Amino acid sequence: MSGSEHLTRLTSLLRQRPAVTGKSAPEPLALPLPTTEAEWAQFLDLAVAQKVGPLAASVLLAQPGAALPPAVAARLKLIQTESAQRALLQFSELLRVQARLRTEGIPMLFFKGQLLAQQAYGNLGLRTCFDLDIFVHQADVLRVKPVLAALGYRPEFTFRPHEEAELLRSECEYTFIREDGAARIDLQWQPRARYFSFGMPTQALWDRSVNVSLNGFTVATFALDDLVLYLIAHGAKHTWHRLEQVCALGGVIHRHPGLDWPAIEAAARAAGADRMLLVAVRLVTEHFQAPVPEALAQRAAQDSRAVALAEEFARQWARTPVPLTLFATLRQHLRMRERWRDRLRHCFWLAVTPTSEDWLARPLPPQLHWAHYLFRPGRLLGKYARVKRDGA
Repeated sequence: MSGSEHLTRLTSLLRQRPAVTGKSAPEPLALPLPTTEAEWAQFLDLAVAQKVGPLAASVLLAQPGAALPPAVAARLKLIQTESAQRALLQFSELLRVQARLRTEGIPMLFFKGQLLAQQAYGNLGLRTCFDLDIFVHQADVLRVKPVLAALGYRPEFTFRPHEEAELLRSECEYTFIREDGAARIDLQWQPRARYFSFGMPTQALWDRSVNVSLNGFTVATFALDDLVLYLIAHGAKHTWHRLEQVCALGGVIHRHPGLDWPAIEAAARAAGADRMLLVAVRLVTEHFQAPVPEALAQRAAQDSRAVALAEEFARQWARTPVPLTLFATLRQHLRMRERWRDRLRHCFWLAVTPTSEDWLARPLPPQLHWAHYLFRPGRLLGKYARVKRDGA
């Protein structure tokens, strides 16, 4: 059985869950469930690879009269159990970090992770996620570092002070790993790295932030309209390489009918991300019938480039996820930009802005750190030459 058939079956199965579609009655499955152990193994492998294993398990185990093979039922229960345990671990870590930062007077916003699971699916344990995304003011990042150290976290990579300063200027996150490897924190201070040039004003995110209840505790997070725009930018940056990215966005749209779509559209246009918005709309309407405004859905359906990109992104879900090369990713990023100035800005900053990979590959003393800006284009050309050689 082909991967595309399993994908059709999987998306149809996910639409059985009311939290994903907003429907009280499930629709019929597009294809019958697998019948052999080999088909079941392929189907569940795909669900796990696309990060929707817990969602698929919740639907299959809840179906009345479903004659699941014992081995399949056992694997589904294991997926559920592991996801619930992971959610509890991350939730407890969130509370630890939040309490310590409050004590130090450092404001934070929490987003994605288990909060997105609740916002999209109504259940903390239904997302497969392995890190905590915590948003702080740029000026507070280095204040947070010793707080996390006291909680048993260390930076994933060791940076010198001048490299940390560059990280804060040009990147958007600083990753910390708990000493036992059981938890990870992505500390963020702006929505996207400089090269991606996605104009979501950071201060506006703070000004519009809201308090919500998560499992009985209050956490601060992005306003829903900002969250939708962030998820669109995040999906575009990662070329929508996982089905769960679309499923979660669709779930948020279904569960929150009061979204301010004119404001979301206006913000996307201002950021030069109108085509990103149209691609996302096409994906969530085609695969999860998300209730976006009719005029917006029609505009997405009539944009031939958005339709082609959405179809291309959807086809990759049927395969085992393979990271795109830097240059393949760049091509997709540029296709999702409608303005030439954004394409040129993207290419310029990507070409000249050194990353942590550059610093670690060629450590330089502080007085020569500027030389990374000269080495970066040559390093990229070397990468491109190796890709062309290996693909020949």
